[in-house]
Amino acid sequence: MAVKEIKTTCAYCGAGCQLMFTVDQTANKILDVRPAPGRTNDGTACLKGWYGWDYLNDPQILTKRLRKPMIRKGGKGSDLVEVEWDEAIAYTAGRLKEIKQNYGPNAIMGTGSARGPGNEANYIMQKFMRAAVGTNNVDHCARI
Repeated sequence: MAVKEIKTTCAYCGAGCQLMFTVDQTANKILDVRPAPGRTNDGTACLKGWYGWDYLNDPQILTKRLRKPMIRKGGKGSDLVEVEWDEAIAYTAGRLKEIKQNYGPNAIMGTGSARGPGNEANYIMQKFMRAAVGTNNVDHCARI
């Protein structure tokens, strides 16, 4: 078993807490997580930092990553079909315009995620919702 310690930044809430992962490189699994000294966490961690990494080792939770966008072309209940990015972006933009026109901008909500995209992606999402869509309906999972 080849074990390595890797210092990383927690991806949950964006505060920038430092964590130390003990990783079995042979099995490609995280064996242990503990707080590392850092400017924001000073060697401590919240519950997400301590215990929120099990999904990385669980094949039932962690599924293969999508490589292409997918659309349900037959409506609700139909199978998802892989499409090219241009088609997916045009479809999404069209649906958002349709919803905004029919129900107003407050019928649309944007939700950010602390589990991966980072602060920049969340900033862009909230800016898009406020400037392009015209709503303040923005939420983020870090508050839960």
